[in-house]
Amino acid sequence: MGMALQTEFPSEDPEMSNIEPKIEERDFGELYDEYFDRVNRYLRCRADNVWDADDLTTTVFIKVLEKFHQYDRRNPFAAWIFRIAHNTFVDYLRKKREVPMEPNSWMMDEDDETWQPEKKALTKEQIQYLHEKMNGLSQDQRDVLTLRYFADLKINQIAEVLGKSDSAVKMISYRGLRQLQRLYEGEGR
Repeated sequence: MGMALQTEFPSEDPEMSNIEPKIEERDFGELYDEYFDRVNRYLRCRADNVWDADDLTTTVFIKVLEKFHQYDRRNPFAAWIFRIAHNTFVDYLRKKREVPMEPNSWMMDEDDETWQPEKKALTKEQIQYLHEKMNGLSQDQRDVLTLRYFADLKINQIAEVLGKSDSAVKMISYRGLRQLQRLYEGEGR
């Protein structure tokens, strides 16, 4: 059916087999299906438009396929794939030389099923307003909050993606949420 990921890992430690069970034996199609929506949602929140986000998502999965032999199964697969997604996005920004996000990047197609829960919770106007407020945060705060609330990553996974400690991610998240609250209340910085 799909392409099986065959890799050799340096250690056959029995403790390691319980950490990320047989990820190397999973079909690439399964991994793609499991992570595509989350990676795409994360990149759609960050990229200038839906088309760039879709292109970036494709690039991420090409890199995953090419670099799968480098995956260390002692670490969560989600953190590894989102580090690739984050680095791919940073490369995209370097090429474009633009940091701010455009409001339309948060607006999804009406038929986009990956956004149905968010669309039920927030109207388009609320999403645009949230986007405007998110631009008032630091880059680190935007990264952490986007990974946490749009990519559904855990604190330790975000820390691994961004190369920060868990406590630093918690503090950035706390300060970012506090800053968002102030911005919503009209207090500014």
